[in-house]
Amino acid sequence: MGELQLKSSLCRGWRNLSPQLRQTINPSSLQFRLTASITGLIVLGLTSVALWTSWKMQRTLIASHKQKIVDIADRIADDVVLYQQDEMFTLQKSIEKAINNRSGRNLLLWVNDSQGSLVATSTNMSSPAWQRFESPSTLATAFRDSLAPKVYHIQNRDFVACHSPLIVGNRPLGTLFVAQDITEDQRKFVASVQSLALASSVAIVLITLVLAWYVHRSLRPLCQMGLMTKAISPDDLGEKKVDIQNAPSEIQELADTFNMMLDRLSAAWREQQHVTERQREFVSNVSHELRTPLAIVRGYLQSIQRRGDNLTEMQREALQISTAEADLTIRLLQDLLCLARADDGYMPYHLETLILNDIAAEVVSMADRFNHRQIILEAESPLISIFADADRLQQVLVNLVENAIKYSEATEPVTVKLEQREESALIHVCDRGDGIPLKQQSRIFERFYRLDEARARSTGGAGLGLSLVKTFTEGMGGHVNVLSQEGEGSTFTVTLPISPEAKI
Repeated sequence: MGELQLKSSLCRGWRNLSPQLRQTINPSSLQFRLTASITGLIVLGLTSVALWTSWKMQRTLIASHKQKIVDIADRIADDVVLYQQDEMFTLQKSIEKAINNRSGRNLLLWVNDSQGSLVATSTNMSSPAWQRFESPSTLATAFRDSLAPKVYHIQNRDFVACHSPLIVGNRPLGTLFVAQDITEDQRKFVASVQSLALASSVAIVLITLVLAWYVHRSLRPLCQMGLMTKAISPDDLGEKKVDIQNAPSEIQELADTFNMMLDRLSAAWREQQHVTERQREFVSNVSHELRTPLAIVRGYLQSIQRRGDNLTEMQREALQISTAEADLTIRLLQDLLCLARADDGYMPYHLETLILNDIAAEVVSMADRFNHRQIILEAESPLISIFADADRLQQVLVNLVENAIKYSEATEPVTVKLEQREESALIHVCDRGDGIPLKQQSRIFERFYRLDEARARSTGGAGLGLSLVKTFTEGMGGHVNVLSQEGEGSTFTVTLPISPEAKI
């Protein structure tokens, strides 16, 4: 429940955002991609520079400490000789005075003899930086491999240390150790790096905001062009123009090209409308003019059949075929007239509250009587109330049932299922035929489109049945779709609104 509430809150928050803000944070928008890509390059560049600068500064800092202790180690022997000559100190005192003068708060010097015993040490051994070590011997053990200056991390402290032989007048006096505590310097360096990172982050945020504003402003002509094109309808293709002021040359060129395309589309649309109108008039006139003569011919053929007692068997068969073909032609003309009226908006729909079960039962009974096929009617509820036109709905069901009978084997049943939902009623007409290939399912509702030409000719189909189903269903406020798989049959589903009384 909590997760659903969170998702619902997020969806409401997204809908409440302004269109401009939604466009800015939409990952698929050009504005978001440009801002994100440029910001990413800036972040990568600043991060690389910051990392390289930090690494270089640390290397320079450590190198300076190393050079310092190397210089001190090199001068200790000279200091010892100088103190012996000028002040006449003993060797021991000269060593102690030399290392004390060179030592500092964070710099410790001491000398061990060849056996590792302490000879002399600077007086700052008792400072807090060095109290963690028990004695210079402990330090010597820790820094025993520091012949060259090296950085050590011991007990959460950082040191630079080295050792070298102490030789005075070609006389080896032992090993001189020099160690400097650089922890404070390292901390200051880390603090500087953190300040640099914080400043870089703030700079990146500011750059991103400025960049997003600039990209949004730069792409505003495209947004204006999109709003203008949304307002263009087929009727005003030749009147509307995309006019963008102060736009970059590339976008202005795009707008000019789009206006040229609108002119061509307008000309093609007017021509197509003219051709379509002429076709509709032709179909309507021909259908209307031929229907009456064909009805008369059909009447004469039926009259001859009823009174032709002296006709031969061949003549009777010829009359039956002629009557059947006349019936098919009259029905085709009626379908064409219906489609032509629907296209012109003159198809009347008498919408009223109907009981779907009664109409479906009547159609199933009629189809079963004339086709001698097993047709099964299933309904979730005995009374499904819908809002539709009775005649049009009956014609829709007749066409779907006949289509299912036509494209399935005689031994296979056809099933009509009725289903009611909150706002609509569903009619499923199912067959167990060969099914419809996926690439053809989107075209079966087109006029005169036939799935199987050879089979359609044998069954008398003209390719108008499903087109009428779609036209009548949409005229009653519903829609139709198909679900089919090759070798397993097809299911046509008609969705119609339920009656207003059923919603209460």
